[in-house]
Amino acid sequence: MPSTPTILLALNLLLMLGAGWRLFGIGWRPRVKIAAAAALVLPVPLLFLLPALRAPDRAFADLLITFGLTMLACGAACMAGGFTAAWLRARGR
Repeated sequence: MPSTPTILLALNLLLMLGAGWRLFGIGWRPRVKIAAAAALVLPVPLLFLLPALRAPDRAFADLLITFGLTMLACGAACMAGGFTAAWLRARGR
């Protein structure tokens, strides 16, 4: 049975995928879309990265950094996946 953190992580990644899909459809300039994508992806990983970077000598700081960087990479990949899926769908029409 999945635990609550696993469910929340999966929900976060699905939301990033959906946000990438919706951001592609908005008629904004590409720079604004990238800034909006960064604003959506960055907050959750920073909750893990900032405390670990402020006190690297504390217990589990390396684990928090690893977890934060992994969430950042996965969130960016899901956002790019949403952009790509929307682009492929729009190209097929």
